[in-house]
Amino acid sequence: VELSNVVDKASLSPPSPDPWTTKAMLVGNRDGNTSRSRIITRWGFKTIVKMICGDLQVEDTQCGFKLMTLDAGLSLYADLNLKRWTHDVEVLFRAQNLDVPVTELSIGWEDKAGSKLASNLKETVNISAIMLAEILVMRIQYAIGRWSVPTLDSGEIVETK
Repeated sequence: VELSNVVDKASLSPPSPDPWTTKAMLVGNRDGNTSRSRIITRWGFKTIVKMICGDLQVEDTQCGFKLMTLDAGLSLYADLNLKRWTHDVEVLFRAQNLDVPVTELSIGWEDKAGSKLASNLKETVNISAIMLAEILVMRIQYAIGRWSVPTLDSGEIVETK
């Protein structure tokens, strides 16, 4: 995938002559070859995230494939508050708040042994509860102003939102 195509898909106008100087992010989507249980838990997580954080413009927030320009990465990952499984949601929440264009791209994915956080129902419920709590805390902390979205201004990170 060429970044200039990602920038074009992200509906930037006018298009930048050098897409690497524009804030933009490409997120993978693992749709396709996956188990029924993963489809159900992914749908549930996506629904909860949408209810709490609004539409983050991504179907698969937890896919590890994220490609972004340097400016976008510096802004989105600076002083990240969530350090565990839900950090992806915070990155996408920041992208939404900073108007960073996000494009999603289907990637090849195959379930393999060891590629899941949980191997049974009890672990799945426990991890899901932890992730829900982390997202709720994140949203509340941003709403009350205890956490803020950093952005870049002249190459230095400053707090703005």
